[in-house]
Amino acid sequence: MTSKPAIARTLARPGVLEGLVALSVLLALSGVLMPTIGEQVGESRRLSALSDLQGIAEGLAAYSHDTLYLPTGKEGRTNVAWLYGPGNIPAGHAFGTGGEARALDDALLNDSLGGSHWAGPYVTGGLHPDPWGHSYLVNADGWLAEREKPLVICAGPDGIVQTAPSSTRPAGDDLLIVAD
Repeated sequence: MTSKPAIARTLARPGVLEGLVALSVLLALSGVLMPTIGEQVGESRRLSALSDLQGIAEGLAAYSHDTLYLPTGKEGRTNVAWLYGPGNIPAGHAFGTGGEARALDDALLNDSLGGSHWAGPYVTGGLHPDPWGHSYLVNADGWLAEREKPLVICAGPDGIVQTAPSSTRPAGDDLLIVAD
């Protein structure tokens, strides 16, 4: 008497064939659903970053209103060219050629730039990196330089700032708000 090959014996067991069919169906469905889920996650991150940008811009406006200074240095001095939030500093940004960088915390969460009229904190929930782990940047020089605008910018998923300081529209996958 000859025995059945091992594969035939395995497939002859109850439920194995049905399990293989179910696994095949699940794999086919995951191939269809994964791109849609990925798009939804990407859109959710983008909307979260835009909300953060808006919160930072509103916080800076409230800071300027209360302190009567721009966030360009201690009590409005003009040594600060750009501000950055927590996270990895994005590559490729062209801010800060004419001055130093300071943490956004110094304007929005503590009074180290604002002086005696500082009435913050100016953002609720603190500051955090963008959804991709990078710092939000503010072109503080834009309040002073004629050729630039004050931008609050997110480098987007690639972590590289592609928007020029003189632009009012985002480039590449950057997100921005002009904080005029």
